[in-house]
Amino acid sequence: MANKGKMPPEKGKDDVEEGRKNKEEELESTKSKEKDGTKEKEENDKIQGTKDKNQKSQCKPIAEITPRVVLNDPVLQEHRDHMQTYAIICKFMGLWPTEKALQTWIRYHWKPKGSIDLHLGSKGFFTVVFTNIRDKDRVFEGEPYSYIAAGLYMWPWMMNFLPERETFTSVLVWVRLCSLPLDYWQTESLAAIGNKLGWFIKASKATRRGKYTSFARICMEMDLSRALMDEVLLEVFDQEWVQTVNYEHIPFRYRRCREHGHLLREFPLSKVENKRKINTMKDTVSFTK
Repeated sequence: MANKGKMPPEKGKDDVEEGRKNKEEELESTKSKEKDGTKEKEENDKIQGTKDKNQKSQCKPIAEITPRVVLNDPVLQEHRDHMQTYAIICKFMGLWPTEKALQTWIRYHWKPKGSIDLHLGSKGFFTVVFTNIRDKDRVFEGEPYSYIAAGLYMWPWMMNFLPERETFTSVLVWVRLCSLPLDYWQTESLAAIGNKLGWFIKASKATRRGKYTSFARICMEMDLSRALMDEVLLEVFDQEWVQTVNYEHIPFRYRRCREHGHLLREFPLSKVENKRKINTMKDTVSFTK
């Protein structure tokens, strides 16, 4: 009989398992090589970025010495002298009017005979430069001015004036004395009341005429850093009168501590304090002997 071709021997389980392990090892080695290549690329990018940063920093070094500029130009001194003579610095408390509104307001209230130059600054400050010295003196020494009940503050022009650093607490405030008895409407009495609250400036025209007596209105200069009184006690011979005080167009203040900027939601009254406050208001008598 003819010999048949021999069949290859069957692979055993060990051989199959060994082949699978070899394939897994090859895959792992491939992955590790890819990771090593990625890490190497990242490191190269970092090195290149560091080199770029160093090159940029070398191109733009930081100056170690601040340069000094000396200004001794006589024209500068002439400008300063001119500003000190003809200019004033102004600000409406709580308002920042536009240039057009300021021009209209100046023409109506100051009525300058000469021309003016208006320079607007930050924080509501503006500088007015007059060409007529009499206009400047008349305005600066005139009555208190206001724009929609906001008081105007004026300072002589000063060198190196920076609005960002300028802070002041004194403001012109209109105060209403509601239901003030007609006996106390004399200028002397109003000035005495105003000087207890701040610095009395003047009474309004309507108050001086005494035609409408629902409330007396006086203009005062007040320091907002101090506590503002809600009422004042007037002593007249053997009688006393508790007079309430209302402030017009003044920054809000918390009535519990009378400090500006303190909100009620941040310092709420307790139930006991609210009850005590209500009882006190009920027991308050405006006029007592």
